[in-house]
Amino acid sequence: MGKGKRIAILICAMPVIALNAQMRELSFYEVRRTDSAPVIDGKLDDPCWQAADRHHAYYEYFKPNPGPGVLNTEFRMLSDAKGIYLGIVNYEERIREIRKNITDRDNPQLWTDDCAEIYFDPSADSIGYTKFMVNAIATVSDMRRIDNAVSLPEWNGNGWHAAVSINADNWTIEAFLPWDDLGKAAAPGDLWMFCHIRYSFVGGKFRGVTSSPGGNYNATGNFGYLYFAGQEQQIPLRQIAAVLGRKIVPPWTLRSGNSVISDTGQGPQIIPADRLYREKRQDIGKRLDELDKYAEVPRPVDL
Repeated sequence: MGKGKRIAILICAMPVIALNAQMRELSFYEVRRTDSAPVIDGKLDDPCWQAADRHHAYYEYFKPNPGPGVLNTEFRMLSDAKGIYLGIVNYEERIREIRKNITDRDNPQLWTDDCAEIYFDPSADSIGYTKFMVNAIATVSDMRRIDNAVSLPEWNGNGWHAAVSINADNWTIEAFLPWDDLGKAAAPGDLWMFCHIRYSFVGGKFRGVTSSPGGNYNATGNFGYLYFAGQEQQIPLRQIAAVLGRKIVPPWTLRSGNSVISDTGQGPQIIPADRLYREKRQDIGKRLDELDKYAEVPRPVDL
């Protein structure tokens, strides 16, 4: 195999924003405002969804150093004056095998169905959160955690609702979550923490993925981040980098559009993604040159 092909394969195999093996990768999503709210019918066919960014980087569930997730999943999110709109697509080749047994609200066994767990932390301090759950037949559950010592499993949101559609190769969730149920309204420029976890029991074996590396109910500090942007607002990367630099112990890195924000301990830096690719490509090329030189050295004959 030629060196050019080997470089291309190695670059494609690496996470886009992974600068070294010790770097913590952060999940980051820009929530755009919409003037046209979607109809909550589980279909994601409204014009506003077509313009929304799609988050499709998912990771192995409940692992401190997770690899890529095995379940093909994506989410989209929008907001308006009323609340948040969330769309989730759960791709599944064996759609007839999804588990959907629970039919009563707030059943503690809802997690034993194919379902979504959705966590919002408006304070972005990893102390409290509100959790919403939806299974493949739109059975729901919710609860709120105040802090490590106080949880409110009996808490119910008053206005949130979800619809589900089951299709040939996926099942889709569409949900509306009013600001009252989320605990506060997000204004443009706000930074929240968020995590979406997908459970699957297709084939009779549990599999799970998370939208943020290491994020789960027991590791809220590993939740990802939501940035609430205005419709035409330019994302202020330097402001976001400064806020995250005060919150997170380095080293860490995240991708936002065509830029990478990272902090290796010298303070947050913003690097164009294409420059990072070039540097990685050059570094891999040097390593391959060294391997090629080593391979050309004759090995000693065993005596």
